[in-house]
Amino acid sequence: MAALQLHGTERMPHLARATTRILVIDDDVCVSTAIQAILARHQYHTALASRAHAGIYAFQASQFDVVMIDLFMPGMNGLDTISRIRSKSAVPIIAMSGFRLRNSLDPDQDFLGMAILRGATISLRKPFSPAQLVAAIDRSLGLASSTESTMQ
Repeated sequence: MAALQLHGTERMPHLARATTRILVIDDDVCVSTAIQAILARHQYHTALASRAHAGIYAFQASQFDVVMIDLFMPGMNGLDTISRIRSKSAVPIIAMSGFRLRNSLDPDQDFLGMAILRGATISLRKPFSPAQLVAAIDRSLGLASSTESTMQ
């Protein structure tokens, strides 16, 4: 399947991360491959899906510890994808987007806030740094002590 790509790592310095599998659902190949490269350096295993339906299929066909979902994709959007995955699983979901409806902190006025209301565990505003990405993964897995649900 062209929309799904697996990537593993050989080094295993952190046992907690050595078996952590992350599904990244994003239609932007540059973003998803950058995420994959960053996570590989931190010993996370990743699978990439370029469309929501391919991501849902991958999620149903395999086991993942975290799912990262871009909110704006052609076809099924990220909000609906979050709802579909959340209806079947309690897996941590990280919603990603660079678009903001308006300059407001009100979750009803912001797509990342809407993603949290639909069941996302954490939201991550694009662009984000490698450190913010790894912190969001760790936080979603309960590896970090912070309880903040939105990273900006």
